[in-house]
Amino acid sequence: MLTDEQLADQLRTRLRREVATVEPSGDLLASLRRRQSRRSLKLQVTIVGVPVMAAGVAVAVLVATGGSGSHGQTPPEVTNTVLTAKTVHKMASASRHALAHSGRVTITYRQRSNGALQVTGRSGITFAGKNWNDVISQTFPAQDGQPAHTQSAINRIVDGQFYLYTEGRNGKVEWLRETNQTGHPKLTIPDPRTLFRLLNPSASFKIVGHRVMGGLRLTELRATTAPRLPALRGLPGVTRGVHVTSLTVWVDRHNLVHQMSLRVTQHHTADPIYMQKKANGAFRILVPSKAFLKEAKAMARKLRAHYPHVTARVDPSLNGHVRHYFYVTSASVTFSDFGKRLVITAPKHSVPVFARG
Repeated sequence: MLTDEQLADQLRTRLRREVATVEPSGDLLASLRRRQSRRSLKLQVTIVGVPVMAAGVAVAVLVATGGSGSHGQTPPEVTNTVLTAKTVHKMASASRHALAHSGRVTITYRQRSNGALQVTGRSGITFAGKNWNDVISQTFPAQDGQPAHTQSAINRIVDGQFYLYTEGRNGKVEWLRETNQTGHPKLTIPDPRTLFRLLNPSASFKIVGHRVMGGLRLTELRATTAPRLPALRGLPGVTRGVHVTSLTVWVDRHNLVHQMSLRVTQHHTADPIYMQKKANGAFRILVPSKAFLKEAKAMARKLRAHYPHVTARVDPSLNGHVRHYFYVTSASVTFSDFGKRLVITAPKHSVPVFARG
């Protein structure tokens, strides 16, 4: 049976066009947003999410903003010097401590599949204590006769209450408020501070230079060995099984990380499973032979938790070739406003939505 990640990957390219035309039910709007390993836009709150894999060329590094601290010691100044394990641990510790209570993180990414651009995106996360705000946007290129388009949403948590700013059932973009506090797992926004797990001595970071960004002199560190990479919630395309092909970190004299830039790759094989949206809005999963019917039925069962009418059947006229994909994700991450007083407030007006887990 497919895992949630495999299901999302199988359906992403097939459903992202259809999903944009479907009006969500009240039960749907937050249900899959609870899959904490991915972020949602509109109906991608559940099935599609931020694409699990893909993407491409290196993105431009963002300019760091602000930041101060008094933790740790100044990193070595000599280029081509490999940092000691103690220094790397200090960077990770100082950065976590500086962002322990509040801060801002901006993530930009670009994803390609077999060289073709799939999506570019941006996520601006602000957190203050247990309150969070995540402004998300994704841009999809023209494909399959459809024009390029951009979609966006805001996920917000204030005092344990989850809010989603997106298009509702009436086609109007508005704030939705989750009212089911017990029928689903706890709602969260991905924590970008987990990225500090990449600061591992096994990466053998080497000092390659210095530059001034936003008035700060930063030291540029480059990983010379691919670090072991766990699934990092909050960074698109970074899941278990990916291979890190490049990792660069910019750190100030107080050992605070201001920027990260990385590229990861992954190979994936997809069985010939096709999605069809019927005129009545129901979905049908089609396969070319009985060899793939069991997998299609498992996928249909998962979808029925959110769409009531999903069927699976064999269509011998379909192409039965197994497809192979090579995904590349390039991302740039900027950390700022370390420990500053940030206020996140609840929307003044919101529409209640009861979602079942």
